[in-house]
Amino acid sequence: MNSVIKNIIYSFLLIVSAFNITTVEAGFVPYGRIFKAVKDERPYITQAQDSRTQLQLHKKILLNYPESMTGVSSYVYLGHGFLVGEVENDAERAGLVECAKSITDLNGVSYFLPQKKSSDNSTPSELEIKLKGMLEPNYPSSKLTVKVVQDTVIIIGVLDDQEQESALKTVQEISGSSKIINFLQVPQQQKMQRQKRHPLRNFFSN
Repeated sequence: MNSVIKNIIYSFLLIVSAFNITTVEAGFVPYGRIFKAVKDERPYITQAQDSRTQLQLHKKILLNYPESMTGVSSYVYLGHGFLVGEVENDAERAGLVECAKSITDLNGVSYFLPQKKSSDNSTPSELEIKLKGMLEPNYPSSKLTVKVVQDTVIIIGVLDDQEQESALKTVQEISGSSKIINFLQVPQQQKMQRQKRHPLRNFFSN
C-alpha cells in the first residue's frame, strides 16, 4: 500500500514538474520582436522575405569582404538593399555593390559608402545615439534605421507619408546642419494606390 501511495505521489510530482517546465518554455516570448512586427507597416510575409534576403546579403559580404563587416551595415526593406558605412577605397565600394546586386531577391540597391577618414572610428556617434533614442520609441528598428556616417544622417525604413514627415522633422531638429540622406519608402499598399492608373474608359467619359 505504501508503495502504491509513493508511486502516486511520485507520478503527481512528475506531472507538476512537467507542467512547470512546459509553462516556462511556452512563456518565453520575444515580446520586442512581436511589438516590432505589429508596428511594422510591411505584411508579415514581406517582413520574413526581407529578413531572409538581408541574411543572404550579410552572408555574401562576410564571405567576400569580411574586413568590411565592421564598417559597413546592410539592410533590406521591401526587397530593396541598402549599404551604409565607410570603405577603404573605390574598389571595395564597387565590390560591395556588386555583392548586393548578385542577390537575385533584391529589386534594387542604394548605398552611401564614402571613403574612410583616418580620424574616424566604427563606434556610433553621439548624434546617432541621440537620434535613435528619440525615434525608437515610436519607430522600432524594423520600421526605421538611422545611421550617421561622416556627419551625414542616413534614414532607411518603411513609413507612411505622415510618419516620414514627422520622423524627418525630428531628425532635422536634432541633427541641425548635418546632411540628411532620405532612403525611406512608403508601405506597399500605399505604393500600389499611388501607382494605380485609372481605367481607360475614364479618358473617354462624357
